[in-house]
Amino acid sequence: MALRIESEDNSKLKLIRKLQTKKNRDAEGKFVIEGINLVEEAISKNAPIEMIIVSDDFNFDESRMNLEDREGTFTVSRSIFERISNAENGSGVLAVVKKTPVTEDRLASLDDDANVLVLDRVQDPGNIGTMIRTAVAAGYKMIAVVKGTADIYSPKVLRATAGMVFDIPIVYADNAEDMVALLGKLGKRICVTVPRGGLPYYERDLSKGIALVIGNEGNGISDELIELADERLTIPMYGDIESLNAAVSAAILMYEAVRR
Repeated sequence: MALRIESEDNSKLKLIRKLQTKKNRDAEGKFVIEGINLVEEAISKNAPIEMIIVSDDFNFDESRMNLEDREGTFTVSRSIFERISNAENGSGVLAVVKKTPVTEDRLASLDDDANVLVLDRVQDPGNIGTMIRTAVAAGYKMIAVVKGTADIYSPKVLRATAGMVFDIPIVYADNAEDMVALLGKLGKRICVTVPRGGLPYYERDLSKGIALVIGNEGNGISDELIELADERLTIPMYGDIESLNAAVSAAILMYEAVRR
């Protein structure tokens, strides 16, 4: 049976409020997920859940994970839940999850043929979440993030991943040079996307062993990454369109791995 929390000064609720900022998510190594679908995905993927909080009007019968009897589940009043929730008209359930750092052994075990999606200072949470979700669907095995990209563990990004954030490891690099060094260590062919002047993407084999770089929505990929890349790819476009949406471009290119 779930335990009851009555006071807003409870340390567990204080932690949840604290995790509303990226600074504290980074410092604590934890993040908050909200909504029955995300929480159930986390449970089914054996994510390291620290606690689950449900409002007292939550219908436990709607859950396929038997939340009421799960250790580490706590109930609060609806009024308290709304004050710790980041969602409008929230479903009444959220969880605190520990981040899972990627170890050297995990990096070393990455298959030579595995593809990696690189996010270079991408800012839109919807784009990031959609790209992570698509990467998993297209069989990519890792997400690599350059500093300056929006927080992967923000509520908006997490919702957009539809729980796929628990299916793929995420690594980080402080700058372009460090990212190139990491990808070189992994033995990946670095492929950057440019609006004009690159090789048509369908003329290259993008099915395995690549690191596909998607850049900032406004400024594209950094000059450093473009200069250090192994290949520059272009998606042909008719008319006066300057570029495609970042998530759309990523999906087209990632699904080359499926098509081939």
